[in-house]
Amino acid sequence: MADAELPQWLNEIDLGTVAVLTLDDGECLTADILRLNAGGDELIVDVVSSNRRYAKSAQRGRAIPVSRVVSVEPRPRAEQPWPYCDPCRGASFSFARFVLLATLFLCMTIGSVPLFLLLMKRPYGFQAASAVAYTIFTVFFTFAATGSKTGKTLPPYMFTCPAVQTQVSRLLWRHLSFLVALCALQTLALAVRPNLPDWWNTDRRGTPFEIALLFLCLGLGYAQVFTNRRLLDRAHRKFSS
Repeated sequence: MADAELPQWLNEIDLGTVAVLTLDDGECLTADILRLNAGGDELIVDVVSSNRRYAKSAQRGRAIPVSRVVSVEPRPRAEQPWPYCDPCRGASFSFARFVLLATLFLCMTIGSVPLFLLLMKRPYGFQAASAVAYTIFTVFFTFAATGSKTGKTLPPYMFTCPAVQTQVSRLLWRHLSFLVALCALQTLALAVRPNLPDWWNTDRRGTPFEIALLFLCLGLGYAQVFTNRRLLDRAHRKFSS
């Protein structure tokens, strides 16, 4: 759509704004404005409420032609029902956040291999390398938007969100506790390893002992990520209320 054809109200709102839209057919709806389509002639919104009833199975996401919008009145996000009152929901794209999470992902997937090779021969080097890789793993999966077994995308948590910042000290203490548990688990397992039957340590492609230890560490990591996200979800709900 040419700039001359754009309605004036588009200059008064930002993407991520919650607003009351009045359409040319009389429908009045409250919507979370997500974006403009590629052509700039449709608003992509997530409907919060409407003065018209729709089937429960109907999707809340809608594409509304800009030409059908008669008026737009922004509303405070904090006044909306959950999850639209979430202070992180309307956060815009952050290049710094993208770079940080991309760096964490590369360190987790690629950088952990040379780290283990470098520290393995040192006293407690395996535990030290594991602590670094484990920390990167938990930070990435706690704060990044990721998929789940149900197919639903888990929402991201923003580092600068006020609801997140109230939980920083608690997250750090929790992480310290999990790191102590991780190091204790690995030290105990390595101490027991020489007393295990030979078949636990004989496969060249990855011994049963190494595989079992890997799954134990991953299980501990996923337990921390799950509880971290539950903690942040409760913090967001409490902050929004």
